[in-house]
Amino acid sequence: MRAVVVRPPVPGVAVEEVPAPVLGPGAIRVAVRECGVCGTDHDVADGKYGRAPEGDAYLILGHENLGEVIEVAPEASGFRAGDLVVATVRRGCGICRFCLSGRSDFCETGRFTERGISGAHGYMADEYVEIPPYLVRVDSALTPVAVLLEPLSVVEKAIAQGQAVLDRKEPTPGHSRSAAPRALVAGTGAIGMLAAFALRARGYDVVAVDRHGEDTPAAVLLRRIGAQHTNVSEGLGAVRDSAFDLVIEATGSVALDLHLAEMLGPNGVLVLTGIPDPAATPISVAAGPLFREVVLGNRAIVGSVNANRADFESGLEDLARFESRWPGACASIISARRPLEEVASVLAEHVGGAMKTVLTVRRGSTQGRSGR
Repeated sequence: MRAVVVRPPVPGVAVEEVPAPVLGPGAIRVAVRECGVCGTDHDVADGKYGRAPEGDAYLILGHENLGEVIEVAPEASGFRAGDLVVATVRRGCGICRFCLSGRSDFCETGRFTERGISGAHGYMADEYVEIPPYLVRVDSALTPVAVLLEPLSVVEKAIAQGQAVLDRKEPTPGHSRSAAPRALVAGTGAIGMLAAFALRARGYDVVAVDRHGEDTPAAVLLRRIGAQHTNVSEGLGAVRDSAFDLVIEATGSVALDLHLAEMLGPNGVLVLTGIPDPAATPISVAAGPLFREVVLGNRAIVGSVNANRADFESGLEDLARFESRWPGACASIISARRPLEEVASVLAEHVGGAMKTVLTVRRGSTQGRSGR
């Protein structure tokens, strides 16, 4: 079968013919329809990190996915040929209490694997094989946006973590809020845009910032869902006078992260989702005033990575909610669909203002064995 192959730590990516996965007992074979391309894929392809499965000299890239079930082993249950599915990414260590309870995103040992990233083949291929606990069935009505479920699951977890901290100050019996909660979203790639959608759906007033003007697709889309877009190419001064209950960071910029902490109002929470480059140039910051305000204002800074099945399931609910409230809007987050064979050029491109590029593998029904 065709697959997008990398060999970390050596930079480079190629579409190659590799052996198709074997359908084992209790497993399900899935034909891949689409795969999203994200910053993690760029980093793995650049050799910054990533690890091939034990015994293999290569790693199949890709973790954002949408596929169709084409074969079900007799011992497997809950799925049938033709079902649309999205596969989760992380596989637990099998040791710690979190992984044993289905919450591998909180793994304590670090011995997990992640498909398409570390120790397990990903989904940029004609097919993959998986067992039912790691597959999430998708309603066909969500086909145009289902490939966004994996990045949305990351958002679902991040918001839940932020909300859990915000809830420490609730309730206040006899005293209701005088205004809607306010959220700042830093970055308007797919993660940032999905965060804006999810927060608007939860009743937040949302301001999303990036370094682009008001005519980009992201800016137009934000206005469509009732969020505010602000260009901060000259700095955060444009939103400096605001105080936010929740800040979702989706850039991986350390310098920006430190400034975002200053944007929190009393009792506010900053949730970091971007992963900084450890080789980035060190920066200097006046930590005293910053952390003084963190302490005196009951502010919190939280890191959030990956997601678990519950986050995928809440993401499905949100995708349906987005479509009901803003018909067709979420699909606009997908900036382009390109053939799998163009993966190298997609990874080489850096298009300002783009939100999400998706690689198409197969379209339409794939009933029956592929024959590859």
